[in-house]
Amino acid sequence: MKPQRSLACGKRVSLLLLAWAAICGVLAPASAHATDAVIGVLGYRGRQNAIQRWQATADYLSQRVHGYHFRIQPLTLEGMRQATAAGQLDFVLTNPGDYVDLEARYGISRLVTLRNLRGGNAYTKFGAVIFTRADRNDIKSLQDLKGKSFMAVSKNAFGGFQLAWLTLLQHGVDPFTDFSRLVFNGFPQDDIVYAVRDGKVDAGTVRTDIIERMAAESKIDIRTFRVLASRVTPGFPFRHSTALYPEWPFAKTNRTSDRLAQRVAVALLTMPEDHRAAKAGHYAGWTVPLDYHRVHDLFRQLGIGPYYRPLTLRVMLQAYWRWIVGAIAAILLMATVTAYVLGLNRRLKHSTLSLERALRQRRRAETETQKLSSALQQSADLVIITDRDGVIEYVNPTFEHVTGFSREETVGRKPNLVKSGMHNRQFYATLWKTVLSGEPYHAVFTNRRKDGSVYYEEKTVTPLRDESGTVQYFVSTGKDITDRILSEERARQHEAQLAHVARVSTMGEMASALAHELNQPLAAIVNYARGCVRRLQSGTGDPVSLTEALENIAAQGQRSGEIIRRLRTFLRKSELRRNPAQINEIATEAASLAELEARHRRVELRLELCDGLPPLLADGIQVEQVILNLVRNAMEAIDTARSRKREVVLRTGLSPSGDLEVAVEDSGPGLRAGDTDRLFEAFFTTKEEGMGMGLSISRSIIEAHGGRLYAHPRNGGGAVFGFTLPALDENNAITKRTHDIRR
Repeated sequence: MKPQRSLACGKRVSLLLLAWAAICGVLAPASAHATDAVIGVLGYRGRQNAIQRWQATADYLSQRVHGYHFRIQPLTLEGMRQATAAGQLDFVLTNPGDYVDLEARYGISRLVTLRNLRGGNAYTKFGAVIFTRADRNDIKSLQDLKGKSFMAVSKNAFGGFQLAWLTLLQHGVDPFTDFSRLVFNGFPQDDIVYAVRDGKVDAGTVRTDIIERMAAESKIDIRTFRVLASRVTPGFPFRHSTALYPEWPFAKTNRTSDRLAQRVAVALLTMPEDHRAAKAGHYAGWTVPLDYHRVHDLFRQLGIGPYYRPLTLRVMLQAYWRWIVGAIAAILLMATVTAYVLGLNRRLKHSTLSLERALRQRRRAETETQKLSSALQQSADLVIITDRDGVIEYVNPTFEHVTGFSREETVGRKPNLVKSGMHNRQFYATLWKTVLSGEPYHAVFTNRRKDGSVYYEEKTVTPLRDESGTVQYFVSTGKDITDRILSEERARQHEAQLAHVARVSTMGEMASALAHELNQPLAAIVNYARGCVRRLQSGTGDPVSLTEALENIAAQGQRSGEIIRRLRTFLRKSELRRNPAQINEIATEAASLAELEARHRRVELRLELCDGLPPLLADGIQVEQVILNLVRNAMEAIDTARSRKREVVLRTGLSPSGDLEVAVEDSGPGLRAGDTDRLFEAFFTTKEEGMGMGLSISRSIIEAHGGRLYAHPRNGGGAVFGFTLPALDENNAITKRTHDIRR
């Protein structure tokens, strides 16, 4: 409608209303008993402010509309809705958004529109202002609000949020997903201005003229604030960030008669601009009801109020199909991980069933080894006597029996001419070491019999000297230890199998923590991907921000891959291989695996690693398994005791004897009297569901590496489990140093 036409229509309506007032007797004498008429007023600056501003208007109506006593009822948005629904109000004075919602819900109808008075001029439109502190150099546009905190009145507040909501969406900012924190503070709106000024939030929104009015009341310094997306509208003096909409309507409810509504409309339209009620309310009278179609357009774009669309399957698919596809992909990935974990559990059950069989086989192997050792001690030695040039002068019958070579084939020859597989270089190196040291030399050789089969010989070479001390002969005595070597090899294989079963069992118990750890990078990947899609949809996705998001996705993918790599490395079944290694690296790797379960159990796992430690000769995976077993036992002890202090400390250092030392301290219940001596025995356990094999296997691993496993109470409560291992010097030879481990 054009402005001239609206003005002409307004004048005609005013004349008609005045004529009707004369007929209805607006100026008739007052009745003896006045009827109460309740006006519900939206108290957007608080209850007291609403009464001070509108009580004079109610008194004016009580004087002009005889027979009725009008009173003000300040309400919040929700209170306005409840009071209207309950039929407790006769008239409503509220913002345009609330009016449109109440009109659609409860059938209220507008009578007149407020003419707001500011700076001596009357205005029938208002908007909203989005603002921040003027000294915030990091917030200069609406797009800069992403990741910042924001405050508004409520989700249903028209000037206090909904106007800013639409403007933010038009600039590519979704207040419900892009803000780090969205705070709905309620009325009064002055508190939002104070919150931004005091730095409690980064930005906020209020209706127009709030900031100017507070500055006029000397409550704030207007120079403290910066208006974002500031607009200039001719004839409108207030700073604003949104489009302008019609001012507040004065409406009647369904319970109000048309005759009373007409009398009230005439009284308000005929109010002088300088009337006492207008001055108290800071307005310049009233005008005919304006067109509120722009409010309907805003609600339609936001999908709220009368235009709220129920979330049906079709609407959800149309609006969120990209997110749904991403969620399905994430679910499929999680299903794959779950299937993998379930497979681990099935293998764990199978391994558990075979564990006792493996243990029985190990016992039989140990028994056989003991019998073989006893038999070897009772058997005759292999004896070879050579001169200083290495020529064999004597062999005993046991040598012939074991090797298959007769005396005629050996006496008078050097060992390399005897087809026994003993290398000439190896044999003479042994002799020269004996000459230089002057002491017997002990070694184990791998030889071949006459039929080509391999046998192992444990040999001692002793020099024989004449009266002057000159070496004349070398006596070499040996034992056939083939059966013992093979038995030890079988025992090592059984031990490696048991250690592998224990690692698989450990990973099965940690399956829940592992699934939770994998869920975090996967969830991060989904969130970053959603952010990229949202930026591309809104047209705000620039290459720099998208590249950063994609790099974050790649980083989270690498994080997931690193978790799987550590898991595969730990579960890999391999032969015992001892190589130079750093104990701090092994401890860090074990802690990275244990950290998954530590977060799941809410236990603080702290590392205190001593720098400059020498290397050790070990199988890193098996030593890592021992550390992980000790750390997990400590966390389980804390859970069992329900300790308030939930802490596990993993330390490395050097023992007083110079060995490398690893200690695991916990804040659990400690050790029971009498258990310390039995902790490392097979099948002994203090857990209700334990098998008693973890510490037994750990002791076997440590002792196989030449170390010692120990346990003792911790000062102040808890327990300490640890072990020592021999260190290597700069030439990779075992050495001893003196340095205390930190305690």
